Amino acid sequence: MRNRLALAGIAAAIALPGAAAAHHSFAVFFDEEKIIEITGVVDSFEFRNPHGTIELTVEGEAGEEAWKAETNAPVILRRRGWSRDSLQPGDTIILTGWPARDGSNYLRMQSVRREDGSMVGQGLFAADDN
Repeated sequence: MRNRLALAGIAAAIALPGAAAAHHSFAVFFDEEKIIEITGVVDSFEFRNPHGTIELTVEGEAGEEAWKAETNAPVILRRRGWSRDSLQPGDTIILTGWPARDGSNYLRMQSVRREDGSMVGQGLFAADDN
């Protein structure tokens, strides 16, 4: 019995850091004082928990750059008019969001517009709206 409890404790200790990293504080990773806008072509759109992701290719100063944007959870996106088909690979989008504090090509999505300027879903996404 003791061995089973010890094994369960070890398994929990191994699993918890990964779970904690999967759902993180906005302020730790993103700079709420800055908003940036990037234009790129969608490579993939993952409509999943705890946050969705948009991967896109952006034409940068040094050529093509891979970017990734974190979205809200699907339940929140649905309330705001999104679906898993809202973005398709090959779509050109203008993505506005809060940049990663570490300077990587990663941001928290605030809004997305299509090439013609029309919004994908509704308005701006709040920084504290997970």
